[in-house]
Amino acid sequence: MTTSQMISPLDRVDLARFDDDGGAPTRLRPQPTGTRTRPADPTSRVRGDVPRLSLTPLRGQGSFDGGWWPRTLTLANELPGLVTALTTADETITRVSVNGDTWTDIPDRLTQPGRPTLRVSWFRTLDPHVVTVGDGTRPRIRLLVIPPDAAAGPAHEVLRLAAAGRLAGPPGQILHDASAAPSE
Repeated sequence: MTTSQMISPLDRVDLARFDDDGGAPTRLRPQPTGTRTRPADPTSRVRGDVPRLSLTPLRGQGSFDGGWWPRTLTLANELPGLVTALTTADETITRVSVNGDTWTDIPDRLTQPGRPTLRVSWFRTLDPHVVTVGDGTRPRIRLLVIPPDAAAGPAHEVLRLAAAGRLAGPPGQILHDASAAPSE
């Protein structure tokens, strides 16, 4: 007698989203047909609106490889600028992982001219103040996400510490200690 494992289509979606970031989402985000790939919208960012990002020159040496201070938590608007900034820093990005409860308007994929298609995954188990990016061949880059509503002084201090490779510890504690914790 032969038995086989039956997996429902919804379970297949969850299984397909497993990643090395610590788990799979516990809920699905249905999207209307035809919106699976989101092209970059050049009008979604104001001209000269450079992402507030700092990277340490030595990746993988500490808890974080850099800091990012997005202007909003709308990932579809913030992601093109982040990818452009990372590409400018000679990083090839094909995957990004975020916390699905923190970010809004999370695309499944992002296409930009002259760059590989970016796969976007979201997880409830990923810390809300962490974004991981990578290309699948090297260790991922872990970015500490500074809340958009953080005061400029503390946020810039966290970015400075990130550039110096001096971010260590739990993300919430780093932000709290720098007075850049999210407002309640």
